[in-house]
Amino acid sequence: MALFQVSFSFDGMQLDFLEELLYELDEGHWNLYVYHGSDSGVAAGVFSSEPEVREEWTRVKPHFEELLGPVEPRFEPLAEQNWKESYKEHFHAWTFEGLHWVPEWERETYQVPDGDAALLLDPGMAFGTGNHETTRLCIEALIEFLRKHRQNEVPMDALSCCDAGCGSGILALSAKKLGFLEVSGFDQDCTSIRISNENAGLNEMAGEVEFFEGNLESGFRDKSYDLILANILASVLLRGKSELIKALNPSGRLVLGGILSLEIEQVRAEFADELKRTGMSGTTGITSLGEWSNLIVDLD
Repeated sequence: MALFQVSFSFDGMQLDFLEELLYELDEGHWNLYVYHGSDSGVAAGVFSSEPEVREEWTRVKPHFEELLGPVEPRFEPLAEQNWKESYKEHFHAWTFEGLHWVPEWERETYQVPDGDAALLLDPGMAFGTGNHETTRLCIEALIEFLRKHRQNEVPMDALSCCDAGCGSGILALSAKKLGFLEVSGFDQDCTSIRISNENAGLNEMAGEVEFFEGNLESGFRDKSYDLILANILASVLLRGKSELIKALNPSGRLVLGGILSLEIEQVRAEFADELKRTGMSGTTGITSLGEWSNLIVDLD
């Protein structure tokens, strides 16, 4: 199947600002590449047809140019195989606390140490390979949550988890792989749901995690969870703070990602105020990596 791409060059120093902008604008079609040993980068959006890519460019061009000044787009057909090879160059295996996240195309060559577990991933056109700082911070908070429950001798098969804005499904599938009983994930982008289910199939976990379309208003479906992971965007998290806190079980943990470090204190203050408003008590903590921070809310 032929795809169509629009791309343009940018100064590598603008990478963080472009990442923030695309969190707000994009539904998984754009990728940013900065080449090693170079100060330049390329932003590329891939779509299923030429009319779709030109319609998208009309929508996003004013936002890009407000940030970068005039840009010169390149439109070109792109074979699906070329697209897949291009993102493979930027997705590499990584590991944390005995769990390995491995590109599907390295299935036969990647060696998993005895006693460790692996999650195979093919992100396709959905956000989420685990290589981004915010995803890694979410994984660390997830594993820390499990470690504390093991120390308190809480059985893992009694815990539930929801991945709000699941992208490629990496967080939800990791939670299931690590032993959560009930795991679900939702995203407003239908492509993300399809790819999340495909990644479940790659790991022989089809049907073990429920993925469905939804947003912060509709996605929790009046259910509550022990752990909620929401690696989205600060502005979206703030709009949905009431729904996020309401969906937590007593003694539950809320992990909020996709927050620039310069935004984190505002996010913490607003979530602390929301806890007070609802009469709930808990603690907030911050973890950071590079230019990004996560907020962790633990209910008493």
